[in-house]
Amino acid sequence: MKKNIFIDGETGTTGLQVHEKLIKHPNVKIMSVNESKRKDISYKKEMLAKSDVTFLCLPDESSIETAKIADELRDKSPIIIDASTAHRTNPNWSYGLPELGENYRKSLENSKRIASPGCYSTGANVILKPLISHGILSQNIPIIINAVSGYSGGGKSMISYFKETDHEPFFNYGLELNHKHLPEIIYHNKLKLTPIFSPSVGDFIQGMIVSVPLHFSWFNYKVNTKKIQTLMEEFYSGANFIKVLKKDDGISDKGYFRPDNLVGTNFLDISVFGNDDNDQLIICSRLDNLGKGASGAAIQSMNIALGFDETLGL
Repeated sequence: MKKNIFIDGETGTTGLQVHEKLIKHPNVKIMSVNESKRKDISYKKEMLAKSDVTFLCLPDESSIETAKIADELRDKSPIIIDASTAHRTNPNWSYGLPELGENYRKSLENSKRIASPGCYSTGANVILKPLISHGILSQNIPIIINAVSGYSGGGKSMISYFKETDHEPFFNYGLELNHKHLPEIIYHNKLKLTPIFSPSVGDFIQGMIVSVPLHFSWFNYKVNTKKIQTLMEEFYSGANFIKVLKKDDGISDKGYFRPDNLVGTNFLDISVFGNDDNDQLIICSRLDNLGKGASGAAIQSMNIALGFDETLGL
């Protein structure tokens, strides 16, 4: 029997992507939503009770309120998968990035409360986790994270902005150094220092690159580019959706590393660019900010929670 799916906020950027992907999923049925009644508490409670899985594609405050309504249903509560930032550092919620370790994957199995990761934090966490969990990088290193995303990550307002004739071609933001994805990067890597995170947006709709530059002197052990490459490959050797690229893979003939190669997929590439003469390297992750960075990750988590093949529909 197919599982009933309620997408709360299905007209938003992430909600539309979740809907589009789930149409192709063989084991689920998307429940129709009466938009005129969507904000009615009794109607929402009814939809939650009828669903097996509910995706929250809502602002933080609305997600928190809806999760509380679901809690009132007790045993009749559906699996809640929250795409907002509201529950990503809540220890009572599973974090929807199973590639970070077996404990993350086990937590998702049969979980009823899942916080889907942010796009930037997904890109940063998959870089930092192998280094920190192996003890090769300390948790008190002053990490710097640079990132560029397509403008769809800003939702409908930013998509509209980039349709204006006089829009900026590129800009940095988050210049108060308090981006909303920082808490989950700190929490899931147990960092002692807040990273300097510099996000930016370019004039392309989807795709992103997250980059972490590192000096060899910051590592606890003597390293070179090959050792870091091997560590990354071994950590993600069993991952269905994460691939660690070889040195020149994924780079154009002109030597460019572009952010939109994986648009429309749930895949994520990791590349290690090093210079052993300078004792430096940059580790980059590349993903679709609306795929593995949002809707795809949420559906992957649903598959694991329901005991399906994690690649179904993806």
